[in-house]
Amino acid sequence: MGKLSLTLNGSEVKNIFPAVTIAVSAAASGDEVIIFVLPAALPVFKKGAYAELNKKAKHLPDLEEMMDGLEMLGARILICELGFDVHGLKEEDLVEGIEVVGATTFVAEAQGSDLTFSF
Repeated sequence: MGKLSLTLNGSEVKNIFPAVTIAVSAAASGDEVIIFVLPAALPVFKKGAYAELNKKAKHLPDLEEMMDGLEMLGARILICELGFDVHGLKEEDLVEGIEVVGATTFVAEAQGSDLTFSF
């Protein structure tokens, strides 16, 4: 069992779907998975945004189902606290199951990762 850390720094299909696909694969294989969402990717985690992104992602798996799978497999999604003011959002605007943290928390949590990716 390994550890995978990912950073998301974009809210487009090309950023989100590859990252989530890799995260689901790793979590299903028994790896610990941590996803750190930087401010540019924060809008994807607003309630209802998964469905909007699905419309743009033709012939790709359903994002909401993949995110539910990540949650069931114990993956952690950490949101950078700096993104809220940038996008005018509040914690209650986001989907359930997300932790709001600072970058230092992610750096500490990511230590010892076998793989690290950035999208």
